Amino acid sequence: MFFKKKEEVNINSNLVEICALLIHAAKIDEHFSEKEENIIKQTMLKIGTKNDHLDKLFNEAIKIEDNSNQILSFTKQVKK
Repeated sequence: MFFKKKEEVNINSNLVEICALLIHAAKIDEHFSEKEENIIKQTMLKIGTKNDHLDKLFNEAIKIEDNSNQILSFTKQVKK
């Protein structure tokens, strides 16, 4: 085989959206500290994120939060 198959990690989209909402809340004061990042990561582990997937989930959540101009889509998903 010429190409290596990339190993895909299945991350629950609901967990990514919850993480993005927590990141958004932490950034409201315009100062996102390492302490806040650690608190969010620990929270995500407590609600079901596997330790192996934590960094990928967190990076995906940061991308979503950075590209979002409002939190409406996050809150709709969390309410479901």
